[in-house]
Amino acid sequence: MTWRTGIAVLIFLPIFSLSTAVLIAPSTFAQEEENVFTVSPPDITVRNAPPLGEPWSIATRIVVWNRDNVGRVVSISTEIPPEDMITPGYEPIPNENWVYPSGSSSFLIEENSYALVQISLNIPRWENLTGKKWEVWVGVERQAFPDEPIVYRPTVRMMIETTEELPPPSEGTNHLIFLVIGVAIAIVAVGVWIWSRRRGRGKPGKAVFSRSQG
Repeated sequence: MTWRTGIAVLIFLPIFSLSTAVLIAPSTFAQEEENVFTVSPPDITVRNAPPLGEPWSIATRIVVWNRDNVGRVVSISTEIPPEDMITPGYEPIPNENWVYPSGSSSFLIEENSYALVQISLNIPRWENLTGKKWEVWVGVERQAFPDEPIVYRPTVRMMIETTEELPPPSEGTNHLIFLVIGVAIAIVAVGVWIWSRRRGRGKPGKAVFSRSQG
């Protein structure tokens, strides 16, 4: 080995080692965190989801485990998956905002503890949304500390199958309809009363004369 070759080795060896460490560190970190921060189940299928036009909670809850020795802040979000990564037989959900956590979207999980995440649907009450099969992704992101190389964010695949027909209006919806009808009738009645009063005032009155007897 010549002296020039030796110098080249001394220069490029640290650079190569640093590059390798940068590439391996995130992968190793992710593998380690799979045992510390876990989310289950990996996928959920919701059948007979009703397009109610109001919130509807699904039965299955997402379990988020934090086996770290410190508390961690977790954020829940939803996203429309790419079409080339959709489960066969499903299509991307038209609006990811139809799926959301029932409680706060961000919360703290204490050390060596877990949280149950309730997911709700609020699908508009539209006839064209019946008989659909959608997929949406629910991301569970753990807030990273300054010394952590990456943000750890497991994802739950959620498949949603809506009912073949619109469900009957709920009791709350019926009350709302009756309330709207009642208010409309009251407005019409008040309008007719005001109109009749004004019309009555607009008619010319009859003059009354008195005769004096003499």
